[in-house]
Order: sequence, then structure tokens, then C-alpha cells
Amino acid sequence: MTIDWDEKKALLQEPNIAAVTQLCDELMEKKPGSIVPYIDPVHDEDECRIVSLQISPGKGTESGFISHYNDDESARRATQIYELAELDPRYVMPWNAYPWIRDPELPSALNVQEKTDGLRPFRQFLKINRRVSAIIAHGTDASTFLALFEKTYHSSLKNSGIKIYKASALGGRAFAVSEAKQEDLLAKSVEIYKDAMQRAGIQHL
Repeated sequence: MTIDWDEKKALLQEPNIAAVTQLCDELMEKKPGSIVPYIDPVHDEDECRIVSLQISPGKGTESGFISHYNDDESARRATQIYELAELDPRYVMPWNAYPWIRDPELPSALNVQEKTDGLRPFRQFLKINRRVSAIIAHGTDASTFLALFEKTYHSSLKNSGIKIYKASALGGRAFAVSEAKQEDLLAKSVEIYKDAMQRAGIQHL
């Protein structure tokens, strides 16, 4: 299926995503010359209950977007999860612990500085998406980032009514396993999303 990215760009100032778009713009201004892919406007900052937290923008973000329509493995897996969990994308929003595009030569794990750089942006992201009741941390780095977030701000996400789920990463080494194991990882992720949906009272599609 062909995606008209220009059409998506034209929707970035719509009320369902404008504040997140502005956050991405501000983050790019903070690091001159950097790129922060925008969040696909199929998502909705007023309806979002689940944050799909990944580590950093993947190669599919050449589209200019963090989107499950991107042309890479993790985007395809996100699409499979949304379909199998019957999750309407407006109830979920993707974000990256480190929202800027990284140098592909760097090791895939984030360093301490990168995790630290991502804290304030994530705090601002949660302030925009006020109805979030679950964060699904994809991969170990995403989990350790959330632990650092809680420690830094002396705040427990659980006390704010947000449940943290740990899931496997959607791309990279996590899926460099046999076909059967991949199916298993995918099924586990789908179960996690279904649980988060139930907690938030989201109806299946």
C-alpha cells in the first residue's frame, strides 16, 4: 500500500496531533541540524491511552514520520500487533526514548547521555497525552529509560495511574531468532497490548 507522506505532513497541525508536532519542532531547534521524525497524524493526543515506547527512530523514519506504515521491520510488527489486538491507532501513540535520529554507526544501545537527553522530551510528551494509562516499553533500553525517568523526577508512573509493561523490542536482535520464536514474541506483545487496552477500557475494533 502506497502512503502519501505529503498528505500526512499537511495534517500535522490538526488538533489531534498539533502539540506533539510542536514538541518535535522544539526538540529539533534544541539540537541544530538534528532531525526528530513527526508522529503519524493517525494518532490522537486527546484519545491516546497507551504509549508504545521504543528506543530511537529506525531506518523507516526516512519517511519523516514515526509510523507503523514505515518501510521497516519494527513498523511492520507494530502494524501486526495493532491488527491482532484490534487496536484503533488513535488510542495508542509511539514515542522514542531518544527522539532524534541517531548516527547509524553508533551501537544500537543508548548511552547514558542519550537517555538523559530523552527525559525532558518524554515528560513533555506525557503532559500532552494526559489520558495515558499504560506505557509499553519495547526492549531493555526502553525499560531502563523509564526507571531513570522515575528516579530523575522522583515520581512513580504507577502513582500517576500509569502501568508499565515490558515487551520485546520490535526490531533488531530481538527478532533475530527462528520463525517459531518470532511468532511467540509477537503473540506475547499482542497479549500485552490487549491487557493495556482492557485496563484503559478501549473497545476492540
